[in-house]
Amino acid sequence: MPGYDGHLDRKQFRGAFPRWARLIGRLQEVSTPHFPVDRAKRQLAVGDFLSQLNRDGDAWKNTGSNPLPAYAEAWSGTTDAGAGVDQVYAMARTANDLDVYNDAIGHLPDDEYLARVRESVIAVAPLRHNPLDGGEGLGGLVRYTTRNVEVAGRGHAVFTIDVQPVDDSRGPLGLRRDGDAFTIEVDVKMPTMIQQSSEPERARRSIVGVQLPGLKPIRPLLRPVADLAADKMAALALQPGVGDGIAAPRFKDIADLYYIARTCPVDGAKLRKALAENWHWREAGRTGPPHPYRFYGQAPARDDETEILWDQGFRQLRARIPQLQEYPEFKEMTETIGAFLDGAADGSNGVWDPAHGQWRPSLRSEVAATMDRALAPENRTADPREATVPLQPAVPMQRHLFVFDVDKTLSKHDTLDTLAELAGRLPEVQAAQAGDYETSIRAKIAVLRGVDASLVRQVAEGVELSEGAEQLIRELRAAGHEVAIASGGFDAVVGPLAERLGVERYAAGKLEIENGVLTGEVSDLIDGPGKATAIRRWNEELGIPRERTIAIGDGSNDVDMFEAVGFAAGYQPGTAAAAASHTILRDMGQLNRVVHLPPPNRLTTTPATTQATTPATTQATTQATTPATTPAATPAVTAAGSRRGGSERST
Repeated sequence: MPGYDGHLDRKQFRGAFPRWARLIGRLQEVSTPHFPVDRAKRQLAVGDFLSQLNRDGDAWKNTGSNPLPAYAEAWSGTTDAGAGVDQVYAMARTANDLDVYNDAIGHLPDDEYLARVRESVIAVAPLRHNPLDGGEGLGGLVRYTTRNVEVAGRGHAVFTIDVQPVDDSRGPLGLRRDGDAFTIEVDVKMPTMIQQSSEPERARRSIVGVQLPGLKPIRPLLRPVADLAADKMAALALQPGVGDGIAAPRFKDIADLYYIARTCPVDGAKLRKALAENWHWREAGRTGPPHPYRFYGQAPARDDETEILWDQGFRQLRARIPQLQEYPEFKEMTETIGAFLDGAADGSNGVWDPAHGQWRPSLRSEVAATMDRALAPENRTADPREATVPLQPAVPMQRHLFVFDVDKTLSKHDTLDTLAELAGRLPEVQAAQAGDYETSIRAKIAVLRGVDASLVRQVAEGVELSEGAEQLIRELRAAGHEVAIASGGFDAVVGPLAERLGVERYAAGKLEIENGVLTGEVSDLIDGPGKATAIRRWNEELGIPRERTIAIGDGSNDVDMFEAVGFAAGYQPGTAAAAASHTILRDMGQLNRVVHLPPPNRLTTTPATTQATTPATTQATTQATTPATTPAATPAVTAAGSRRGGSERST
């Protein structure tokens, strides 16, 4: 289960933190004024609580301002967050509540939905007076109890959860308090009140901002960032609600919108859809956002508006929140927000580039336009660099991740068929078919039980590459792009192939060998969803979003991979892969022409003008110029891992 299964290695975590005081001591070591201990411990509790709600799946989606860092690619400002805390966490506005919704039961009537929600939350945090009788959290360091449940209008429930640190060293019967209790709020929305103009997004990074021994990244499904931005934009552009008899402008949404614009690559088509469909416009009798974008009552106010001192109000908010003191003046912030939202109205804008504060053509349109020029008759030369028409797009390509299938893509032939032919069992292997990919592969491998493993080495050493594939990968890497392999084949073949091509990352199943012969079994098989899972992992490791990921494959087991990336290239594809492709390649030379673009801009920016003075950006640059040093992938992603070893709707 992505993001939740075993979010804590209890033995390692409790070995490092046998008592609450030891954990607080570690948080004090890494804390900064922008990310203090109190915020860190609440994030830990919130992440642990959501993980427990989601112990059986991804039903509970995260929304609101709390998970904003999990959408972020990198903070594009200049402030050093300090030791141990990435800037994307430090610079997000402090928001310690947990906003969630459960669309798996969203079809139920409101009262039934709330009853099921209550049941789930109480299972993690029981309604008990004695905090020591609460539900276990953080590997036993705390106990959760529900103090209060408040149900607001339209199916909106807020649970106040007490978090009590405990000393459990004397066993369950000897529990005692081990520190001051604190509270977190779990705010559960009705799915019908959560706009979803596109599919939920997997968090790019953990929703917890500190790295601790035994704590694995907690990466839930998030409400689409385009919908979140649209909600915040509407809350600022429409007449404020009334609280305590006075207008209540949401100054905090200015900070959140600015943060999104400085950290999150946003798909233009999704943002246009979210802005057009946002429910706030319908309720206000409007057809959409103002253009050019402006806040309601922003000076000079229109005749039908009450002027609101947005500048003054935000200055007061900024004075109270340390990280907001690093944000620019109101005018500069509104210019960035305006460019972000106004640019979405232009259908030619594909992806918002947060590092440069501007819209760029989408990866799809950028690559497709370049390929159109590359395939023009006057450019069909043996050497793409001799083309008569420049192949460069209007903007330089950034650092991208290219992911290749192996059989009949990188390799001219199916490597399993090649092995079967060498073993003299090709007809039997080809006859072993089943209704789904995994069953077919397992049946084919079963036919090869007892085959000498030396034949596998022979296949690995003799893989015949597709025309232009080796040169393509060499030039991709030389241009600063990242390359990976996602194969339904096996590590014993894919591993040596990756080494031959200089590729650091690959995903492949494990062919079981005992006493020098094949057992007829395969483990950790990489099926279609497995390829998509591997790509998401590489996106996170490399800091490259799906929008800048290109997949090349040919078969039905590549469809999931195609849907997980920004641009899918079918290489002499079958019917299913062709239908899921954005372009069809007859030969690798066609894709090779696209490689001849200006190098990724992170590699060409001079030190005098780059924003790579921050740790996050410096790390990204290092990854683009030197071999990555990321941890080995989990068994679910690769068998060998790598060549290194294996109360409001606007929230």
